[in-house]
Amino acid sequence: MTVRRRKFIRIISYLIALCVVFAVSGVFTARAKSDYESTLERVRLEGLVSLTEYSREISTGLRLLAVSAGDSLADSSSYVSARAVGAMGCLGCFNSEKVDNLTRFFSGVYDFSEGFSGSEDSRKAAIILSDYAQEIYYHLSDLTNAVMSGEYTLTEYYSIYGKSKVPYFEDELDFYNGNENGIFSIITPVSSASERCAYLREKNNVSADEAKQTAGRAAEILPALWREGEMNENGVDLYVFTCGDTEVDICKAGGILYRLINPQPCGAVVYTADDARKKAVEFMKIHDFKNTVELCAEQEEFTARFVFLPEINGVLLLMAKIDIEICLASGKVIYFDASEYVKRYRTDISAPGEMPEISAVMPYGLIPKNTFVCVADIEGREKLCILAVCPFEQNKVYIFFDYYSLKIKKTVTA
Repeated sequence: MTVRRRKFIRIISYLIALCVVFAVSGVFTARAKSDYESTLERVRLEGLVSLTEYSREISTGLRLLAVSAGDSLADSSSYVSARAVGAMGCLGCFNSEKVDNLTRFFSGVYDFSEGFSGSEDSRKAAIILSDYAQEIYYHLSDLTNAVMSGEYTLTEYYSIYGKSKVPYFEDELDFYNGNENGIFSIITPVSSASERCAYLREKNNVSADEAKQTAGRAAEILPALWREGEMNENGVDLYVFTCGDTEVDICKAGGILYRLINPQPCGAVVYTADDARKKAVEFMKIHDFKNTVELCAEQEEFTARFVFLPEINGVLLLMAKIDIEICLASGKVIYFDASEYVKRYRTDISAPGEMPEISAVMPYGLIPKNTFVCVADIEGREKLCILAVCPFEQNKVYIFFDYYSLKIKKTVTA
């Protein structure tokens, strides 16, 4: 056998082996694709069936909650909360943009059941929510039957796993019946945050020269000495002025003072904490931050720091705090931060009525010095609460009670 012929046979052998490899690889790829598709369809179907069942149980649980009293009230509340958590878990099987309405409803039902007060109004609201949950159940039942009969597919038409032109079931998954405004006002009276930067929404932009004048008044530095720049911080357009170690940030919209960093040399203490408090309040009034309430104060050797909150319709908005620090040697503002105020301020909140009595639910040994109705961030959601500020040894304990159920939602020591 010649060398040339041996080379030819070797090349043919390689090509045959390569074809075998590609053929086997294609078989495994097709099998993996089929397995993935089958698993995905099974998960989606199981999620749909479970979501349907949770909707029915939530509807039943809300009816039971509406007539519960005494010890059974807590049991009914826990039953509804657990089913709402299960429903939200099922929604994780689907594309989030396809279940926005359902997500909002089940999340709101969880909040409603956790804060259920047992009042006549809350019982009527539970019946309304039960009816809505039942309609969701009917809707999901019909969709499940349609999927099982082949009217809808569990595989997206445009995905690489799409097999037919049958409509995709997720396009019909979310539920609306036209009553959503009334439903969501019941379950999330203060849970959904207002549009970001609502405080700036209707304010006209100011020029850099106008902003520089505001910066000069805030830091008591001549406008001609500023170095000028611009930046955007979480959606807020700012003018940035610097002079040495001093920096002042001014919102383009309305020329609002956003932040001030103004270090001062420390010498002999001249001003008291009360003097500093008066200067802080005066400074905020000058820069149009009014109707604020002092939440806490802290004094160090040469400085006094304060946290103020806006009070809207008798309710403190904790997420919109203002930090301000006064030098006790010079009496000047050395730090001011209204960034959260600018981004989180809102006016669409109010207390439903008189503040409930909390003495019977206070933890043993703690006596509140101050109590406030507030909107607080509880596990990432805005909730209407009663805040009790209690002295404890050398510290303060801040206890947040759900406004309706008076359950303790959060405790902070500072």
